[in-house]
Amino acid sequence: MLVFKRLLLVALVAAPKAAVVRAFVSSPKAGVGALSRSTYSGSKSALFAQNEDLATAARVKAAIHGHFMPKRFSTSSVSAKGMPKMPGRVSESEARNLFYLWNDALATLDADTVAKRYARKGVLLPTVSDTPRADYDSIKDYFVNFLQLQPQGVILESYATTGDNWCKDVGIYEFTMGATGDKVKARYSFVYVYEDGEWKIAHHHSSKMPEAPAGMQISDDEVRSLFYLWNDALATLDPDQVANRYAKEGVLLPTVSDTPRADYSSIKAYFTDFLKKKPQGEIMESYVTSGINWCKDVGTYEFTMGATGDKVKGRYSFVYVYEDQEWKIAHHHSSVMPEGMLAAAAKLEELEKERVVLKK
Repeated sequence: MLVFKRLLLVALVAAPKAAVVRAFVSSPKAGVGALSRSTYSGSKSALFAQNEDLATAARVKAAIHGHFMPKRFSTSSVSAKGMPKMPGRVSESEARNLFYLWNDALATLDADTVAKRYARKGVLLPTVSDTPRADYDSIKDYFVNFLQLQPQGVILESYATTGDNWCKDVGIYEFTMGATGDKVKARYSFVYVYEDGEWKIAHHHSSKMPEAPAGMQISDDEVRSLFYLWNDALATLDPDQVANRYAKEGVLLPTVSDTPRADYSSIKAYFTDFLKKKPQGEIMESYVTSGINWCKDVGTYEFTMGATGDKVKGRYSFVYVYEDQEWKIAHHHSSVMPEGMLAAAAKLEELEKERVVLKK
């Protein structure tokens, strides 16, 4: 039955868009966002046609992942001139499917595109802001920040109601933040209205799960993976990107500087010089502890200096805090392996003694 539905969806979309849908079906991990960008980035097709194709793509995604699979919007809702008529009452499945138009807008990472999903008098009560957003500019402003997390959502539980030219969908959704890998569940309420030939969001209320712990906690493996966010920043060779990985009150005790770095400017200054070596690191040994909104990872790492090919081992301590919806480095202490350093110091001392004896 599932195969039949997939084939039917392909048949419903005319070439060349059919080829895109077929590729989407054959690659279930592909996102609706990627599909819409590749399909429409160079096209100025009619707005209704674009929305209908995006809805089809969302239904493909829903079918693949075992979520809701609404029926195709009726082509009878299009007038002779190609403009959409008022659709009357949509089905509950179609109401649920409107979420994926908004989710696809998130995938563009363009705050304008997301804000345009809201009606002229649309109101947003966001998950992580106390301020109601009741106009285009304030809605766009919220998503300028939120989109930095690269969110993509999926509906876990839905309760839809429909009426004449309006519908609502309330329930629970879960977001995966592409920038950090974090998963966040929340409750949602959407009220949609049919405006200017398409369905728009008149009301959107999103809130955290109230029974969840008041904070963020991650697994030991996720804690260890935070190192690679910092390591990826090193790979850019941009000291600003590295310094941005540190918390507002982050402190760095560097490997080859006696000076503690306790602000953005001094941390950036250290990496301006260190990045000339083109370092890339790998964790050799790791010991993790985590709690609500904080975690630590201590152990040993090894760096390969791309500029010279040298390999350098060191000891590290990272303490991370959850700040501004992402994990940041609150404390970073890096030191050379002491046994090798002490052996080198002892060798120098021995050579110095020999030099003094020879002088006599």
